[in-house]
Amino acid sequence: MAHIIMPRQPGATPLKDRTEYGLRGTSFRYRAKFLFTACVSLLLMCSATAPVHGKLVIDLNNPNLAKMPIAIPDFASDHAAAPLAKELTNILRNDLYMTGLFHIVDSVPQGVSISEEQTDFQVLTESGFQALIRGKILLQGDGLTFEARLYDTALQKMELGKRFTGRLNDRRSIVHRFADRVMETLTGVPGCFSTRIAFVGAGQDREIYSMDYDGHNLGRLTQIGTIVLSPEWAPDGRSLIFTAYLKGNPDLWSLDLASRTQRLISGRQGLNASARYSPRGDRIALSLTDKGIPKIFTITPEGNIIKRLTNGRGNDISPTWSPDGSTIAYVSDRAGTPQIYVISSNGGPSTRLTFETNYNTDPDWSPRGDLLAFTSRIEGRFQICTIRTDGTDFRILTGEGSNMGPAWSPDGRLIAFSSNRGGRERIFVMNARGEIQVPVTSTAGKAPAWSSHGTR
Repeated sequence: MAHIIMPRQPGATPLKDRTEYGLRGTSFRYRAKFLFTACVSLLLMCSATAPVHGKLVIDLNNPNLAKMPIAIPDFASDHAAAPLAKELTNILRNDLYMTGLFHIVDSVPQGVSISEEQTDFQVLTESGFQALIRGKILLQGDGLTFEARLYDTALQKMELGKRFTGRLNDRRSIVHRFADRVMETLTGVPGCFSTRIAFVGAGQDREIYSMDYDGHNLGRLTQIGTIVLSPEWAPDGRSLIFTAYLKGNPDLWSLDLASRTQRLISGRQGLNASARYSPRGDRIALSLTDKGIPKIFTITPEGNIIKRLTNGRGNDISPTWSPDGSTIAYVSDRAGTPQIYVISSNGGPSTRLTFETNYNTDPDWSPRGDLLAFTSRIEGRFQICTIRTDGTDFRILTGEGSNMGPAWSPDGRLIAFSSNRGGRERIFVMNARGEIQVPVTSTAGKAPAWSSHGTR
């Protein structure tokens, strides 16, 4: 199983240094504290952070948004549980690191107290930290208790405190749930760390798989034994729809995740492909063959046709809904090459959105509604790009290898995609600006789809 490896953040003190120097005399300890404070302060002064006496918040609408300096020292535990405490701390660090919104430092200045009885908030603030997360774990047999608190260092105030209990095997999901709450506290929108990503195997095994957003807890969902395409989560997270050649035709199927039973939704002759649920789950947009040409239709979850949306010449595929359900973006080659268009979900005229390159496909609408992520062919290779829904601000997010099939996380902070960098196609996750890109599967995979709920 692939792990997200978080590079050591600038200003972090290696653990071996803390262990070695912590036993030295008082004068040395204060010199170490001063040097640590000076180095961290110099680093964080470059971040142009918000005033330290304001509310602890990350303003995602700020175009000059700087990373929030946050200290996340190793969680407290008894000696026997120290390795587990380290593991859980790293899970939380990796979650927050992936957003690209934090300067994460894994230690505090030498001699600074962060105990429950006394925390030196003033020194932390003077060192440049805006936030502190302190946690501890208690392990009793197979039972795990995890407590964690988020503090505003300037106001010397606890902004979030949670206690979780569960089994040892639940430890990753427990930490993810706390990270979700941290993001909700700081931004007003819960994190996506408890959600799942489905994808299609890209090797000999073309079945559908599901995993945690960071690649852990991988499981196979189907045993179809034939070509499978375009998985899509239902909004309630209880089922998936996908296209498969079970009967020799690209039909649309539904998979109930609890029972693992499959149900045929649309088996019309020709394509029944690239299906996407509306935000409320009451409609499905997909590409159906009409007089030999793929067109965009909407159907009910039971498969009954509601409306044909596109007309004219050209092949129309890959619909994606706006978050409010009013508009659908899709791909058409009516102008000679694949380009992205938008149309009302009730039908009407289409408007072309992309003009930058001669091949644009795989659109996915951001949950915030302001951006479309898509695949664009640039200098002979496929790259993940974004564009605003008015056609402005075209940005290229990837550059290494060929990259396809973007899928937004439900909070709009991360994007999953497939990439062949490294010699084989795997699922990667990056933050919305493309600054952090990491592989999350060790097995070959493509066509990721991101759930709205933390399902298994």
